Amino acid sequence: MDECSPSLEEPYWEAGFEGDRRVVVSWLGPFRRIFPHPKRYAKRFYQQVYELAIDDWHIPLEAPPLGPFCTVEAVLAIRFQPTFKFAREHLDCIDDLSGYIKTGYQVLLQDAAEQELRAVESAEWLEQGQTRLERRIENIVHELLAIRDIQSRARCRIETRFASPQQWDDSAAMADTRHNGIALELLKRRRETAERLAREHYEREINDHRLKLEHEERLLELLKREAELRYLKQKQETEQAREELAADETRQTERVDSEIRLREERIRQEARLRQMELEAELAEKSLRAEALGDVEHYLRREIELLAMERQRLALEEEIHDVKVARARGWVINARRRFPLGEDEANANPQDAEISHESGNR
Repeated sequence: MDECSPSLEEPYWEAGFEGDRRVVVSWLGPFRRIFPHPKRYAKRFYQQVYELAIDDWHIPLEAPPLGPFCTVEAVLAIRFQPTFKFAREHLDCIDDLSGYIKTGYQVLLQDAAEQELRAVESAEWLEQGQTRLERRIENIVHELLAIRDIQSRARCRIETRFASPQQWDDSAAMADTRHNGIALELLKRRRETAERLAREHYEREINDHRLKLEHEERLLELLKREAELRYLKQKQETEQAREELAADETRQTERVDSEIRLREERIRQEARLRQMELEAELAEKSLRAEALGDVEHYLRREIELLAMERQRLALEEEIHDVKVARARGWVINARRRFPLGEDEANANPQDAEISHESGNR
């Protein structure tokens, strides 16, 4: 049942409550006067202030019996506030207006609501749902209280409980002739529900079978696609392996060629180094030969110079010996010719030495 769509069509009821609604009652002997509580107010000894409070009111409703297959429970919740006009007209009950309203109008409201609840005995509400019936009861309550100068906002809640289809007995349902319409409607709904469930079950099975076939087709397509992708991947991997092998062979060949070139270059460098070493050795030997020739020439000259120096020394020695021999001969000849005393004899050796030195010079 769609309980939301009917409620959208109902107009919104504005209660118009006021939280600070109060009245002032003046008592002057037998005279009484009532007026709304002004904003600026100074209380007199003969005046009394009464508050018109907002109160809640719950009224249980008795729904008509619908047999063993359907149970209806209803409750009416009312929030109300008396107006100044209601307080003025019921000044005798000004001390407890809320209690007066509950006591005086409960049967009226209960009777009007239960009269509307009798609509559940027909099968029409099964199509429309209980929401529209709830709104109709609320509007009746609003109208009944509004014409009596009581502001209100009512909420009606109707709960229906149906017996499970396994507990329905067609013969017991049809035995109560007062509710044949509802019984027939419920039986009709039970059959329609069974047919709908069977149809939905069949359609669900057909749909599941179709989905299974589609799933299998998609699975086969995926397997086929996967096999193709696997073949393409293997082919690509083979081509890639071939390219890698060719690249490895190319790199290996280039590496071997590079090593051969490096080895040839190293051999050429070694040969060049050996040649340079040989040339250096030959140049060194040549320099050594030249140096040896110079040394030999130098030694020969030294030897010749030494020989000449030796000859010079020998000659000088011979000259000295000749001089000494001559000096001795002269001294001897002088002694022989001129004999001298002891003093002269002592002086002869010095003279001889002088003569020797002179000869050396």
